[in-house]
Amino acid sequence: MSEPTGTFLAESTPVPQEWLRTVLQLLPVGVVIVDTAGRLLAANAAANALWGQPALTGMRLENFGGFEAYWPGTGKRLRGEDWAVARTLKSRQTVSNEEVDIVGKDGARRTILNSAAPLYSAEGQLVGAVNINVDITERKATERAEFFVSEASRLLAESLDWETTLKAVARLATLEWADYCMVDVLGADGELHRLALSSRDPRKQALLDQTLGFPPKAGSGSPLAQVLTRGKPVLVADITPQWLDAASRSPEHRRLLDALAPRSSMLLPLAVGQRRFGIINLVSASPARRYTRRDLGYATEFARRAALAVESARLYREAREALRERDASAAMLEAFFAASPVGMGFVNQELRYVRLNKVIAENNGIPLERHLDLTPRELMGPAGGPIEDLLRQVLESEVAVVDNPVQYVAGPEPRTFLATYFPVRSGTELLGVGGVVREITEQRRMEDHLRFLTDATTRLATSLDWRTTVRNVAELVVAQLADYCLVDMLGEDGEHLERVERRARDDELQARLEKSMPYAPPPGARTVLRRVLETGRPELVAEVDEAAMQAFAVNEVHRDVLEGLSPRSVMVVPLMARGRTLGIVSAATCSPTRRFSMRDLSQLEDLAWRAALAVDNARLYRQAEQAVAARDEFVAVATHELRTPLSALRLQLTSLQRSVDKLPSEESERLGQGLAGALRQAERLTRLVTHLFDVARLGTGQMALELGAVELSSLVHALVARMEEALATAGCVAVVHADAPVVALADRPRVEQVLMNLLTNAMKYAPGLPVELYVEREGDRAVIAVRDWGPGIPPEARERIFERFTRNTGAHARASLGLGLYISRQLARAHGGDLFVESPPDGGPGSRFVLHLPRWKKPSGTAPG
Repeated sequence: MSEPTGTFLAESTPVPQEWLRTVLQLLPVGVVIVDTAGRLLAANAAANALWGQPALTGMRLENFGGFEAYWPGTGKRLRGEDWAVARTLKSRQTVSNEEVDIVGKDGARRTILNSAAPLYSAEGQLVGAVNINVDITERKATERAEFFVSEASRLLAESLDWETTLKAVARLATLEWADYCMVDVLGADGELHRLALSSRDPRKQALLDQTLGFPPKAGSGSPLAQVLTRGKPVLVADITPQWLDAASRSPEHRRLLDALAPRSSMLLPLAVGQRRFGIINLVSASPARRYTRRDLGYATEFARRAALAVESARLYREAREALRERDASAAMLEAFFAASPVGMGFVNQELRYVRLNKVIAENNGIPLERHLDLTPRELMGPAGGPIEDLLRQVLESEVAVVDNPVQYVAGPEPRTFLATYFPVRSGTELLGVGGVVREITEQRRMEDHLRFLTDATTRLATSLDWRTTVRNVAELVVAQLADYCLVDMLGEDGEHLERVERRARDDELQARLEKSMPYAPPPGARTVLRRVLETGRPELVAEVDEAAMQAFAVNEVHRDVLEGLSPRSVMVVPLMARGRTLGIVSAATCSPTRRFSMRDLSQLEDLAWRAALAVDNARLYRQAEQAVAARDEFVAVATHELRTPLSALRLQLTSLQRSVDKLPSEESERLGQGLAGALRQAERLTRLVTHLFDVARLGTGQMALELGAVELSSLVHALVARMEEALATAGCVAVVHADAPVVALADRPRVEQVLMNLLTNAMKYAPGLPVELYVEREGDRAVIAVRDWGPGIPPEARERIFERFTRNTGAHARASLGLGLYISRQLARAHGGDLFVESPPDGGPGSRFVLHLPRWKKPSGTAPG
């Protein structure tokens, strides 16, 4: 603000008003003169071009807020009282050159220098104010462009992270130069990927973000792709609908572009020489902001600098990555060398150790530092000779030796290793020999253990006699683990142990072991064996001393026997199956140097577990055999005993039927119905007893067949004729397809029994529907098929219905024992054939039962009939 100054307007003004108006119209700056109420007194052409005549005509102090303007840098909109002319009218102070961003005529955005000064009359009265607007839009654009290029260059120069820098530059562009900025970079896949999206208006950022999935397609004919291909900047001063059509990748993309409303654009390739990196797209959405050639010049310079920065950053990154990879490789090699669970080492051309890890040193039993600059022979003496010879062979032949087995016998147990030696080169120069040594002691032990268990499982599965199983266990223990083995089994009373097996590695030890047979520890004995039996937990006595001998002995005599056996290390494990302890296995070694470990105990436990299951299975199998035999014997006896009274009952009922037939008709009809029902029940009971008798004979293997030549076509016709009454009662019509004779090797009554079962089932489950019978030949087989039209049998139930005592659901479930189909299949298989059920081949309803029988073959030498 300045001191109160102003211009006095009065009638006596020496400058004519017309001249003043002419001068005002010629001034390149906007001049607006208002009265004390803010009403328009005069405005020149530049002011009209800036604000528009309607806006100026309607000026009042109270509606100054309707002019859209913002304080630069803050984005805060000017209120009515913030305008310079309003403040001048209020304070009578001159306001000079305030920078304001305005939205003028037709929404055009401008930057102006806004000034206001009071106007006084000749009497010194305030009569109004003059407002001067200097349009500095182009100057500001130039300043912003220069500032942007400078600031962007600084950002690009300060960082070698070009992705982050380009994102920052995009944000900077929307602050200074564009409404939108999009940066697309070329990926390793040869396609453009959108790296950055920035909008001046935060409200439009979400809309702009939706274009993330629509980068220009490299190599296509779109304007942006062509910029990348040609490597030349393009100015699109005015964006037309046709240009948007060419730039859009889909209808959705086109709708997004319409919503963003771009007006002008500069497309800038990121390129250095023939190398293309991507595209920068600067977009103006303002009607007043139309990019020019001058803008394109600044933008091209910026893009050139950005491309150089990207190229420099890329080269720097590649160099840094190469260094990092080298350092990482060295560090990784060092870490891998030090932490490797296998031995690794390197010897030079003189076969002297240059590098090795601690595993090699530990394997050799020599400190790591002592290895350096020594050959294996110098380091380990004669023991290192074979290693040195092998290293020399690899050095001279330059051929690797892979997985050479090496065994170290030093220490309590032998250790096995696999050594690989290979020539090491740098380019064409042979530097020496590298070596990798890995221990496979545990692997070999595990392989031996698995072989042992596999052998044990095979041997234990060979017999269902538990005593044979126990003997196999003892033999396996002596063969693989111990010098002798004892097996004690729990008796039927569940308390007393019986010593059932003993096995030693040689005859002398076996003779001494025989003396221990009477000394299975009795109930109440406080010995190791009884403790294992009662607790179910194994015990390992790694070193047998006086106290241990006392803990094993039942009495003093037994103690003397144990002294003769001289056990040095002992394992005792329970034989447990299905939560029940069956007995115990004891294993001992007599060697002064052999001591059992937890690994040995675990191996014996595995064997004992398998043995216990085998013993338990053998016992269960024996019990099951006894139960099945008892059941079959009972069924055979019961059915045999039932057949005699049933036969007598049927004869009595038949005799009564004949007597009833002689009575008067009324009384005969009433009694006849009751007798007919009794006869049906007697026949049903007879069939059930016959089925049970057949099952019993099948189970005991007493079913005998009288095989001979049976012509099946005539058999089927005869059977259908015999069952004609039953079929008629069920409403079924039997259709026989048996035109040609088919002769089978079969037992005729048993084949009739099978077919009667099949026809009876058809009448039960498909009453009122036809039944079809087919007699055919299939190679060496004779085939009879019975097809019904009932509800059918689901595929998952087709095997189950042939099991014993399996009955279908429905009204007939209680009328059967579920034995008919079981007996029928067993009879078919006893003939060397089979019986199964399938869906009808025509895809219709019902089921098709198929009986296969072997065809009868005419004996050789027989005269043709």
